[in-house]
Amino acid sequence: MSNEKNIQKQFYKIYKGLISVLEFEDWLYNTPEIEKVYGADFYFKLLDLNYKSRHIKNELEKVIENKIPFGEFEQMHIVSLLENIISEKGDLVELLEQVYEEYCRGYSFLRYLGLNYVTGIDNLPKLHQKEKWDKNEFNSKREILKNIKPKMVNEARRLLSFFQDGTLRITVENEYIDYRSEEEKIELNNIEKMFND
Repeated sequence: MSNEKNIQKQFYKIYKGLISVLEFEDWLYNTPEIEKVYGADFYFKLLDLNYKSRHIKNELEKVIENKIPFGEFEQMHIVSLLENIISEKGDLVELLEQVYEEYCRGYSFLRYLGLNYVTGIDNLPKLHQKEKWDKNEFNSKREILKNIKPKMVNEARRLLSFFQDGTLRITVENEYIDYRSEEEKIELNNIEKMFND
């Protein structure tokens, strides 16, 4: 990945809240390549921001948002979520929570996965909370995942195939082009059928 892409990736991460302001500030001071890629004025504008301010996130977003190729990074992010569901990389509860957040931001093709999250999975304890629970209670509460996981994996595969063949493509933040046929948009046209299958 080029220096510019690496820099844009960090801008995207702070913009989306995937890293903390402190992590971004540390990275900023250790990445002089920003000046080479975007010029001294831009780099010093970033350095001059008060990273202790309670409004830093808004100020930072104004400076960096026009440097982020949102479509590319948003698509990588969504595809990564789908791949993680398929490969069971990470906690399914946390992955579906992230999918639900993306669905709420406008990615309506994530409807089935998102609605499954809010119909009971959102109340399940997350894997990283296991130590705070009685083992039996934790396992019994998460028992529902055994039944629902195959459906989530199948839906993630189905959606991933549309990204792979180019019929779904994210263009900018929270916007996408959907070239799928009406039958392929089952999560939008006939979600009842998906829940009953």
